[in-house]
Amino acid sequence: MSKSSIKKAWIIFGIFALALISAAACSPAEQSANVEDGAKKVAVFKGGDITQGEVQQQVDALAQQSGTGSIKPGSPQYKAAVSQVMPQLVTQKIAEAYAQDHSITVSQKEVSQAESNLKQQAGQQARQSGRNMSDEEAFQQVLKGYGLSEEQARQQIHDGLLVRKVQNKVVGNVKPSEAQIKDFYNKNKSQFKNPEQRCVRIIAFTPDSKKQKEQANKVKDKIQNGGDFAKLAKKYSQDPQSAKNGGKIGCVSKGQISLPTIENAIFNAKKGEVVGPIENKKVGYFLLEVTKIKPENTTPLKKVSPQIEQQLAQQQQQKKFSDWIHSQEKKRDIKYLPGYKPQGA
Repeated sequence: MSKSSIKKAWIIFGIFALALISAAACSPAEQSANVEDGAKKVAVFKGGDITQGEVQQQVDALAQQSGTGSIKPGSPQYKAAVSQVMPQLVTQKIAEAYAQDHSITVSQKEVSQAESNLKQQAGQQARQSGRNMSDEEAFQQVLKGYGLSEEQARQQIHDGLLVRKVQNKVVGNVKPSEAQIKDFYNKNKSQFKNPEQRCVRIIAFTPDSKKQKEQANKVKDKIQNGGDFAKLAKKYSQDPQSAKNGGKIGCVSKGQISLPTIENAIFNAKKGEVVGPIENKKVGYFLLEVTKIKPENTTPLKKVSPQIEQQLAQQQQQKKFSDWIHSQEKKRDIKYLPGYKPQGA
């Protein structure tokens, strides 16, 4: 199984990895006319099997996520869907077999804790995107989007945790060397470049009349005659959020301001220069001042070394786990029905 297949396994079986996954005969799987389709074994190996029903369940989940509707066996879409879900199922089933052999288990307490963490993450993401929802409401919305019941979600969480435990057992603690971290940094310096940033404060006026432009000019005159920008922003600015902070809107780089006229004014202004009134027909008039200019720079290796180490460690762990799954496929002599064998297996 390829490295990309293992990565996909974490997406399906760690379906919320915001976080972020019966003994069988060892002879080849054969179709049987007197066996219900759902129970029909499409893959068997020493210590486990995969049924057509399990494949269909994952195909249905894939269809739900992609919004393609139902995908039935024999349809043109089914073969493509099977090629996506079989690697995850193989990973999960081999992990289950290994866990059974080595008494690796996942407790209900661990599942409940992981579920609680996921609910918190779902709630935080919802509120950050402007939706006023509780953790539970956000979590239920996520479940609905994936077409899962809460019971199915808990099973997915259980499966993901089991795969993770097996991976930790067979792969162990993998860490890149300092030389590997430095080499990655030198080859990917563009990832650590920070564009020029400008720290800005504004005073905003609504676009309802010509009077607002006149007001903006009067406030500008006050500033140029020694008036305190922050105090005047609190008194006159009609943008409540920035007004309470003395007009501060933070530091921005090019591309972060959706209004071209404002962005151009910011990046053409000199430090300390009060610019405006700048007009935007939808938003109104602005006075702005660039208080600080942060030139383009590259984050030093020392600061990003932990980030690189974590990234490389994950890649190395995935590679080792992928190799282990591949060796298990051979050791357990996995056999597939025609049309169910994953590419590269």
